[in-house]
Amino acid sequence: MREPTTFYSATIMSDILLFFIPISVIAFWWYGSQSKEHAIIEAKRLCGLDNLQFLDQTVEQQKLWITRSKQGYLCFCRSYTFEFTTTGEQRYQGRILMIGGKITKSDLDVYRIHD
Repeated sequence: MREPTTFYSATIMSDILLFFIPISVIAFWWYGSQSKEHAIIEAKRLCGLDNLQFLDQTVEQQKLWITRSKQGYLCFCRSYTFEFTTTGEQRYQGRILMIGGKITKSDLDVYRIHD
């Protein structure tokens, strides 16, 4: 009697895993693309504050790791870099740090101001 129940439970568990694994991969990809969009918006905002030219298509994820949020929950931490210029000749780099989908830090390299 116990063998059919065990077989039935194992089948249900494997079906649940087969359902949740693709959903998890899709969710991971979707949240990653949303985070990149937020990083692009932040990079454009930073460049706009100082009248810098944001170089499109330069936002890229440098690192991804798991950390704890301020509330103590496990979440993904993503580090992005992007490029900008003051005159179009020399490129500079900026950085954005996101924890749990929220921007926690952003900064720009020191750059030369031209008159």
